[in-house]
Amino acid sequence: MSWVNICEESLLPARRGVAAWVAGRAVAVFNLGEAGIFAIDNIDPATGVSVLSRGLLCELNNELYVASPIHKQHYSLTTGKCLENESLSVDVFEVKCQSGKVLARALAQGGVLR
Repeated sequence: MSWVNICEESLLPARRGVAAWVAGRAVAVFNLGEAGIFAIDNIDPATGVSVLSRGLLCELNNELYVASPIHKQHYSLTTGKCLENESLSVDVFEVKCQSGKVLARALAQGGVLR
């Protein structure tokens, strides 16, 4: 998948998530300041509802997670794995900033480009 422009970097709110479309997919984008910008599927695999961009951000054991606002499962922002249920995971998107724009492309499980 090629790089897709999500938005201007200046438009991302600090320490919160926003929903975006990347190649026809709902994506949750999180601006964590110096820690970086992260993007994962916005659809909660436990419920099928597009809500992860509204989840609570947290750090557990030096790993960044978003907790689903519905059932509170924690999904890693770097691997997509669910902390509570290893059968659940979300796709992770590679993110970069270039010329003031936030760009993303999908990664498969395990970090292999699709």
